[in-house]
Amino acid sequence: MLQTNTERRATRPLTVDAAEHKERVLAAVAGILGAVLLVIYFTAPAFLGWPYAGASADTITTYANANAALFYGGAWLQVTGTLLCAVLFLALVRHSRAALDLSGMVTMVATAVLLATVVIEAAFLVAVPMAASSGDAGTAGSMFTLSNGVFLRVFPLAPASATLIALGLVLRESNLLGPSLAAVALGLGVAFEVGGVAAIAAPGAIVILVGLSVAQVAWVIAASVRLGMAAPTLTTARGARS
Repeated sequence: MLQTNTERRATRPLTVDAAEHKERVLAAVAGILGAVLLVIYFTAPAFLGWPYAGASADTITTYANANAALFYGGAWLQVTGTLLCAVLFLALVRHSRAALDLSGMVTMVATAVLLATVVIEAAFLVAVPMAASSGDAGTAGSMFTLSNGVFLRVFPLAPASATLIALGLVLRESNLLGPSLAAVALGLGVAFEVGGVAAIAAPGAIVILVGLSVAQVAWVIAASVRLGMAAPTLTTARGARS
């Protein structure tokens, strides 16, 4: 008699052998490193005299010409940090045995959309010093606006919210990290969606999105630590991972 993927997962213990434990640890390390890189990316501007949103094109051009490396470094931090977090998200789906479940598939697609959105934002960021060095202040100002104000309003509407909600459903079904982290992921996903809509109507709501981004980084670290804590056994669980 055919069983659904959820039923098969329910009848199989989530046994952790040495090879799977190693994979979990690597994914946990990736998640923690990704979170650290994103923290650096989001906090560094406060200490570097970064132009404020709405600064004039001339101001942005002058700053970019003097600090081009900061733009390139920021793009690298954001893309690499997000990629490492994506490794964690995909590992959570894999070790939840949910790759064939709807929630697992949505998580994988949403993670890809999240990474693509970040890459596009990073491209806008890199374009700022490139335009500034050629004397194109208008393009430098436009790219800066796209990489700062626009991204914060697009990021929560689907990339962040869909990833966290779907991942929360995956974790709730598998209980891989415990019920608390699953519930927090679901809550953050819903909050990102609400905050994204609010930021469109009220510019001041951007502050809420910044706070949610900090909470998301904290969740990634907690999930990474929890995933890496599973102790290996002498049992071979390859059959359970098929």
